[in-house]
Amino acid sequence: MIARLVLAALLCWPALAFSHSLSDSFIDLSVDNNQISGHWLIATSDLELAVGVDQNLDTEITWGEIQARRAAIADYTMSRLQLTMADSICSLQPGAFQVERRNSAMFLYLPLSGVCDSSGVPEISYNLLFDIDTSHRGILNITHNGNSHLRMFSPSEPTHRVEATGSVAALANLWTFLIEGVWHIWIGLDHILFLCALIIPIVLGANAARNSPQVLGATPRPTLFLSILKVVTAFTVAHSITLILATLQIVALPSRLVESVIALSVAVTGLNIIFPIFRGHSWQVAFAFGLIHGFGFAGVLGDLSLPTHLFISSLLSFNIGVEVGQLVIVAVLVPVLLLSARAGLPRRLALVASGVVITGFGALWLAERSLPALFS
Repeated sequence: MIARLVLAALLCWPALAFSHSLSDSFIDLSVDNNQISGHWLIATSDLELAVGVDQNLDTEITWGEIQARRAAIADYTMSRLQLTMADSICSLQPGAFQVERRNSAMFLYLPLSGVCDSSGVPEISYNLLFDIDTSHRGILNITHNGNSHLRMFSPSEPTHRVEATGSVAALANLWTFLIEGVWHIWIGLDHILFLCALIIPIVLGANAARNSPQVLGATPRPTLFLSILKVVTAFTVAHSITLILATLQIVALPSRLVESVIALSVAVTGLNIIFPIFRGHSWQVAFAFGLIHGFGFAGVLGDLSLPTHLFISSLLSFNIGVEVGQLVIVAVLVPVLLLSARAGLPRRLALVASGVVITGFGALWLAERSLPALFS
């Protein structure tokens, strides 16, 4: 029975057995007296998906390979970004390509310049990668008439007008990064499974006697919610600390190391569901591994050239969004587990099945991230 449950779970999400890779590009634009200037940061891994840059298929994209595909890259990118004013399409031209390392990832730095024939409210349309990766997001910082505006492009919102000013513009900027924070934890299956792996044994009472038949008798309700609160708070505080430190570029770690340790945290906590090795120390584990998970959330704001006041408010808004997304996950998971108990699901069966699945995902991610050549 356990084997069948595990197999069914893996078959439901076969593609998710491999690591998620958050896909964002970053656009900074300034519109002044109908003149446009700025730049566009696009991950080289995204360019590989779109136009095929890695000519020798060694999973390493070189400057020579970027140069060899320069025309194709320029044609593709500039066909996916459009700025209009007063219903008149502005000209946008790419400058000389550069490659930069940002937060341990390689990006194409694409200078942009142009001119608009008419004045008015800027409207930007963005369609990079949406037909290939629906999880991709474009993050825009545009300055117009002295006001900075932040917007996020998605398949459901590929176009934005930036006419708001004052407090309305400030609220729009905060909302943009709050939603971005929620999105980043919801799309990060490794973060979700880590959190689930800490909560499941609390709710299902992994430390209770093995013959305890169901959830509700295993852990007293007040103790249960206090334990969950400790874990969620510890995880929140920990990844908030490193998210801020990494975004401010005070501390930096190699992305492969961060992603590998995050995968390890999923595997270890998944194993803990089956064989409790952190008895009474769940919140300490949440804090310790949460410090590494915070680096996994960083990078969104660090790649935007924001003024100081906007950077700080956006950082706080993004962090709040991550916490909101996290609380939604907990609010859904705990009632589902409790309802399963009322339905008579054997506690030990649920623990072993969930532990095997989570450990399996963590082990696969760890292998993929620490030994990428095996998965190329």
